[in-house]
Order: sequence, then structure tokens, then C-alpha cells
Amino acid sequence: MVFILTCCSLTGNKYSQKEDDVEVFKSKDLILSSSRLSSNIDIIFFEEENDIQESFLEGIKNGYFVLRERQKRNAAINFIDLSKDKSFDCSKLQTRTKKLIYLNSNLLNILNSCNLKNNNNILVVIGIEKKINLKLNYINPFHDYVDYLYSSDPEILLEESVVLTDGELKAENYFLIEEKSNIEKKISELFEINKSSNRKKDLERITQSRIYQTPRFRKDIKKIIIDTREISAERIIPAINFNLIFEPEVYTLPGQLDLWRFSKKEFNTILKGLEHPILLSNNYLFEDEFSKKQIQEKLFYALGFDSLLFFGRGINGRFNGLLGEYSKKENKIFIRPEKIGFK
Repeated sequence: MVFILTCCSLTGNKYSQKEDDVEVFKSKDLILSSSRLSSNIDIIFFEEENDIQESFLEGIKNGYFVLRERQKRNAAINFIDLSKDKSFDCSKLQTRTKKLIYLNSNLLNILNSCNLKNNNNILVVIGIEKKINLKLNYINPFHDYVDYLYSSDPEILLEESVVLTDGELKAENYFLIEEKSNIEKKISELFEINKSSNRKKDLERITQSRIYQTPRFRKDIKKIIIDTREISAERIIPAINFNLIFEPEVYTLPGQLDLWRFSKKEFNTILKGLEHPILLSNNYLFEDEFSKKQIQEKLFYALGFDSLLFFGRGINGRFNGLLGEYSKKENKIFIRPEKIGFK
């Protein structure tokens, strides 16, 4: 099923609303790279009940209206929902029209069966957090930025840092914090504060007197890197402060800090790291509902917005968008976030 947005007519679904319903994008702090639509673009997706997918498609729609105001040439974006097709063949994916594809599990099987050849008229945005080998041009919003952080700041040494994760333990310096765990207790265990407290209790028991001392903690950890998906820095940083651990520097990775909802001052810590521009400032004039979105929804909205402008500009050049700087190496598009607290 196809829905088309053009300059003269808007047809039929929740991604094809009248222009009056769309807030024009503005920012006091961010300058977007110039872009334009030189030809029609098919937005290929397989609809599912998913807030992230919905946010992505909303971002594309609003990106289209921004582009339309900047250019005289008429171009259209066509929303093609493959979940509405009772019988599917690969012909819809093999036309010459430029294609921006949102890849979920259902569409992955279809894409694999069609065996498309890669060219600069195809861009795939991965919408599932799993390892996928693609020969087509793609953006992976679930990119692991740990190695990029190490390469960006020479002061972060592997042997003096710990990576807090709620996922896979990829190296010896990774420490697991599960979503339902007592985070304050887990931080205490990591820094061996619990051992110091136990020694204090043993001494009090032996001496039969109260001992006043601040618990000691490990001094070999100089940097704490927060690399979690389900547990945000908004929960972890207060747990670090709760244990009176102020000496190690705390680094966050993209998708952790939502300054639409919190101020950096609220974290009361020496904060460094990487973050997408859209989360670092609430000076972007979107609709009021945007500020209420969860972090992942905000990021995928921005990704939809950026993807259309980036694709319209041409994917071989660099592009500055809401998530950072886009650049292409072979068939992978890397998004470089902003650095916080270091150059």
C-alpha cells in the first residue's frame, strides 16, 4: 500500500497529515547541513505496533515539510507499507526510485529474498538490535561507541576504566548491572565498599566501640563508562554519588542523557562523554509531545528527520544533523556524536 506526500496533495494515513499539523523545525544552537529533494523517495517499511518505528516515520514526515519550504522543485515521498500487501513480489523494491528502508524483523526476510544490488539510491536504517550483515548502504542506530570513546580521549586507559553494562560482557573491564538489580548495592560491590564496611563492623565487634570512618573504595578505577540500554545514566549516576564515589570521572555514551527532562547540574558529578545533539538541548521547537517521548523515541524521530535530509543531499558527503555528523565509509554510515567535557 502506498501513501504519497507531495507539495500539492496529502493522502491518507497517520504519516500523511496536512501541513498545518506540522511544527516547523527551528534551533538556536544547531545548524543543519543544507539539503534538497532532487527526486522522489520511497519510504519502505513493514508496519508494527512499535513506538520507535512510529517516531522514525514521523521524523521523516516533518523533515519532508522542512525541505519543501526550502526548494521550488516539486518532489514526493511515498510511504509504502509492505504489511498491507497480501501478496508480495520484489518488483516494488527493484524500481529505480530512491528507497529509504526501515528494517525490522519482518522486512529483513523480504529484503534477503530480493537480493538487491547496492547503490547510492538505497539506504537502510536498521530498526532491530541484532547483528545483521548487509551489503546495502545502512545506518545502525545501535552502534557500540565504546571503542570510539577510547580512541577519542587518550586519557581513558583500558586498565584504569570500567564499563557498566546491562548487556554482553565484552572484555575483562566490563561490569554487569541488570535492570532489576539494586544499583546502589552493585556499585558498592564494584568499588569494594561493602568489604570496607564489613571490616568496620568486624573492628567494632572486636573493640566493642563505635568507629567513625568513611568507607574506602578501590583507587585503581579512574574512569567509569556507562554503556547501558535499559538502565539510563539518570539512574546510575545518583547511585555512584550515593556511595560517595566522586574521584573517578564518569563518561556516558550516546542515548544516556535526556536534557529535555533533566539538567546536567542535577547529576552533581564531573560528567564527560558522547551524546547526540538532539538530547543536549531543548531549544528545538518541535510539537509539545516531543519532550514527553522516551529517549529512544526521540532518537528515532531525529534519525527519521536526518535520514531524509541526508539521503536528499547525497550519502557520499558529510552531513550535520540532529544526531551528529553523518559520514559514509564503504557501505556503512557512521554518526559522530558531540563530545561532552573534552575535545
